[in-house]
Amino acid sequence: MVDENKIKAVIKYLQAEFPECEIETWPVEQNRAHHFRIVQTKSTLQAEISEEFLSGHDTSSIPDKLRKFTLAEHLRELPSDVVLVTSTGLKLDYD
Repeated sequence: MVDENKIKAVIKYLQAEFPECEIETWPVEQNRAHHFRIVQTKSTLQAEISEEFLSGHDTSSIPDKLRKFTLAEHLRELPSDVVLVTSTGLKLDYD
């Protein structure tokens, strides 16, 4: 089970990047990930953060790592895709 503070760190990062949005989140057991949905007025953006990524980083370093991976930029540019965050970077169109 993922430390709830790490989930909160991701939510805080997403709220800073998308201040007027609602953030929904839930675990995705089959993918060993945590799903984040950013609900905007005109669109919905989605990301999944792997448990491997979350467990491999300290809570305080998670927002900086997501910034370095340019997660928010990818979400804005690819609104219809689910962006997966792994320890090695971002992946798109995964199964």
